[in-house]
Amino acid sequence: MMKYCYLLFLGAFSAQAAVYKCEQNGVVEFSQFPCAAEAEQVDMRPLGTAMIGTRSEFKQQVDALKRQGRFVEFQISKLEQEKQQQLDVLKSDLYKLRRSFPKAEELATLQQKIDRMEQQYDEKIQAERSNLASLKLKAGNLERQYAQN
Repeated sequence: MMKYCYLLFLGAFSAQAAVYKCEQNGVVEFSQFPCAAEAEQVDMRPLGTAMIGTRSEFKQQVDALKRQGRFVEFQISKLEQEKQQQLDVLKSDLYKLRRSFPKAEELATLQQKIDRMEQQYDEKIQAERSNLASLKLKAGNLERQYAQN
């Protein structure tokens, strides 16, 4: 048990180690040590984590979170558009079916399919909205952290 505690303890410090990115002969390498004079230090911290840094580091993280948020907004609008297109097709099929004097079971089956599809899209959209709210919260927290420092 004690071995695992030491591993976790050491792992926490190794996560803070610097990572360098350099390009040699057209190959990009990442290393714990600078591999060339022009090696660039790369920030490997997870987005939205607390940090003590410069204004540009905070801005970079906030900008990255905002970019992710815009992508999630795009995903939401795409899902809503797909949902509407599929609903239109199924409702058109339902209308055509009603005009051909179908059995009640056929109508009920198609209506259930419409309801199921609508529910699935609503769940996906809600999950993306939750993800978006989380990203906005992280960005807001980072901005507040910077303002306090």
